[in-house]
Amino acid sequence: MYFLFGSRCSSVSKGVRDIPGNFQSATSSVPSGKALLYFGLFLASGIFFVFIAFTMFLPVMVIMPQKFAICFTLGCGFIIGSFFALRGPKNQLAHMSSKERLPFTLGFIGSMVGTIYVSMVLHSYILSVLFSVLQVLALAYYAISYFPGGSAGLKFLTSALTSSITSCFGR
Repeated sequence: MYFLFGSRCSSVSKGVRDIPGNFQSATSSVPSGKALLYFGLFLASGIFFVFIAFTMFLPVMVIMPQKFAICFTLGCGFIIGSFFALRGPKNQLAHMSSKERLPFTLGFIGSMVGTIYVSMVLHSYILSVLFSVLQVLALAYYAISYFPGGSAGLKFLTSALTSSITSCFGR
């Protein structure tokens, strides 16, 4: 009996294992417990530093723009690091450098580097404020771009806000 069905059964079970969307392939993309732990730690650290930047250093930004810039940029770095821990460095780099994600990535990282540069090297209060605002906007845009329809919704809100502001000032 094995000779009649043995080879056929093994080819059927092999075919079932190779079907896209089966249980094995569905669970292979689930992060491990260790990855989830690191994701949570990095994300919590990032949120903590962003919170500290806004609550402690934003009110005294006129006096010490460097402290806000460093604390906020460090928080943003931890938030990005959390996604590296969750998805893996290779997958996250590939995702961030994909054609549709690259403008968001370059804008966000550019604003981070610019904030540190103008606050630590140039010691410019006005440029520190400008780059910090750009970094906040880039972080919001970067985070919203992960949601389906998020960037289209953000573009709509931005254009509506811009047209409202320009109509208020008579332009």
